[in-house]
Amino acid sequence: MTNDGRTRILKAAKALAESHDSVQGVTISLGSVAQQAGLTKPGLMYHFPSKEALMLGLVGHAAEDWAQRLRAHTGRASEDLTSFERYRAYVTVATTAEVSRADYWIFSDALYHPKLSRAWSEHLGPWFDTAGLDPRAVSLLTAARFCADGAWMSEATGVFPSDDLAAVCRHALALIDAAEATSDAAEVAGAPAETTSDAAEGTSNVTETEVSE
Repeated sequence: MTNDGRTRILKAAKALAESHDSVQGVTISLGSVAQQAGLTKPGLMYHFPSKEALMLGLVGHAAEDWAQRLRAHTGRASEDLTSFERYRAYVTVATTAEVSRADYWIFSDALYHPKLSRAWSEHLGPWFDTAGLDPRAVSLLTAARFCADGAWMSEATGVFPSDDLAAVCRHALALIDAAEATSDAAEVAGAPAETTSDAAEGTSNVTETEVSE
């Protein structure tokens, strides 16, 4: 019941943000969210004792929702995928998901409140991990992610949205293909150097043995 109550409140907060049309931006209060959720203010404060707690809960809920979309798309957890598979999932989901201006508000509010960015890092950070990859591959993956970021943000805000999101998705996926090819080439290029080094070390050991004998 407690989780149901929290979810009800968070959905109400998002709905309130979605319906807000003030030129001064989105502003919500504990009282307005409680009314939207059909609760008393004390009833809401049982779950979220302050506005900061409510915002942290809202951002955490949104970040987890994005992570869940990615898991649903791939059918696997982030740690069971390669970096390239994770980025392909994000590009595909970000260019096809239904998003709203409330999604953008929740995401962008972290810019002004650093505490709110932690939830995004916690839930989505593993999906964007590029540890151990060639820097050139990382740059291409980052470019692909920026394409996807811009696509869903434009759709959410209605500001300069794409006329062909499918084409944006294809171009971003092509960047990921290029990143994977770059990574593979870097690994192949590195292998002979290691082999040569090992061979040289082996030759040195043989020579030392012969001299010793």
